[in-house]
Amino acid sequence: MRPIITDFEPQNEYAKPLAGEPYYRNSGIIYALDKSEHKYAVGRVDYERFDDQNYQYVFSPEWSIIDALPGSVFQGIPGLDMSLHLERYYRVNMTPYFISERTPSESREDLWELLSAVGMDYYDRFEWMLRAHMRCGTDNLIVERTAPARQIKYNESQSLPDDLQPDDCVSIGSLSSMGTSNRQLRNGLLSVLRSGAHIFDESESRMLSEEECSMLLKLFLIQEELDAKNRKTAQASGIQAAKAEGKYTGRKRLSVDTNLLRQVAGSFEKHQITEKEAMRRTGIKSRSTFYRRLREIRSNP
Repeated sequence: MRPIITDFEPQNEYAKPLAGEPYYRNSGIIYALDKSEHKYAVGRVDYERFDDQNYQYVFSPEWSIIDALPGSVFQGIPGLDMSLHLERYYRVNMTPYFISERTPSESREDLWELLSAVGMDYYDRFEWMLRAHMRCGTDNLIVERTAPARQIKYNESQSLPDDLQPDDCVSIGSLSSMGTSNRQLRNGLLSVLRSGAHIFDESESRMLSEEECSMLLKLFLIQEELDAKNRKTAQASGIQAAKAEGKYTGRKRLSVDTNLLRQVAGSFEKHQITEKEAMRRTGIKSRSTFYRRLREIRSNP
């Protein structure tokens, strides 16, 4: 892992943290999603208000995860200079681009409809973001509300919760106890490593360091990529063999009602429904297919 900068001197007042304690704080975890919809906790964002009516957004990257991710999964948090490798990024008395691009502005015509849709009768774009579960069309990042930290004892007879967060701690008997095969071990550990949760190894009576977790995550992701390439090669060989025998006709295009797709696309682009709900209504299971169909609709109004 690269060194994390903790003594950065901000160049302007918008990046200089406010002094004192906030009277209000709301927090979310920023996740990057890969093409298989696996979530990687790449940071935390806090919205803080102070008694003098000042406010700030605080971004805290999870560098142990970020430094292990390939560029295909994580390209950065929009509006932040990730090359600085800071422990925290501040945006004071201004709405950062990351927030503004995925939440409605105060001047939006249908603002109160959007607020009402998530049970809000007041304007707070950060809270709206946490409730709406919207994904911005320009990146693969989502934000989910933080939850209280949990102590979780891993049990081989039960699967790990799918909502692990960075403040959680998973206690395991040993690394090898996470599975009886290499694939099972990898999948079990990946579910924890992706979430950023802490891992306590009972066999050594210690917490795994961030460097160790980052190294394991990077190693397992490389293994996954190699497995995927091998599967793709085997699939291609099978297709070629089927073609040679005249048995391969290709994959059929998913049939989606055009009128339904236009209706759902309109609701999705107006932030009235989430991406997940839009895909459910259209019966499209692949995110890439969903956005490809949206482009087709836009190009053929």
